[in-house]
Amino acid sequence: MGKKTLGAKLKILIASSEALPFIKTGGLADVAGALLNEYARLGED
Repeated sequence: MGKKTLGAKLKILIASSEALPFIKTGGLADVAGALLNEYARLGED
């Protein structure tokens, strides 16, 4: 595996069965959206 560099950005994939504004039946879309916003705020990719 490659070297880990301090401060390197992560590549994050969030897969969800719900996605606003297309499909929402419960709270999963809200949680997935909040996670995306938080990762973006932290500077992750």
